[in-house]
Amino acid sequence: MTKKRLEKLHEALEAEKKALLEVEASLAGPGGLGVPMGEATGELSVYDNHFADYGSEMYERSKDLGLLENTRQQIAEIEEAQNAIAEGHYGYCHNCGQSIPESRLMALPRTLLCVQCKREQEDRDEDQRPVEEDEIFFAGEDAWGLGRDILPNEEFTH
Repeated sequence: MTKKRLEKLHEALEAEKKALLEVEASLAGPGGLGVPMGEATGELSVYDNHFADYGSEMYERSKDLGLLENTRQQIAEIEEAQNAIAEGHYGYCHNCGQSIPESRLMALPRTLLCVQCKREQEDRDEDQRPVEEDEIFFAGEDAWGLGRDILPNEEFTH
């Protein structure tokens, strides 16, 4: 990879990092997650509010927490790519050591894995889903059978 191309990629990483740091500041700072939920809603008392109002607020805050976590992960990836540039091993897969095509680096400068290793990582991540997703299966048609067991009634005996 040419020095000019490497400098261009470094500049792209810096620009992306700057934008992500602004997103992080808006999510985590004043007016965002940096303010307790009671203050964020602007309510003087929570006593007279319906619980669903706070459910909506809790949903929004949990969504913001997810966005913040994703933003911080992207910043960490950028910093790792910048360290790879500084150490001279940028452009090589951190898993298998193979060269990463320049077209991939230009499209996603913070990438540290070749396409094959990234696919394998995503496959492993997909296999590590919470156990709750595997164990619970409830088809709508099963609801009719449950009604018979729970509510013995003439309607269900016919």
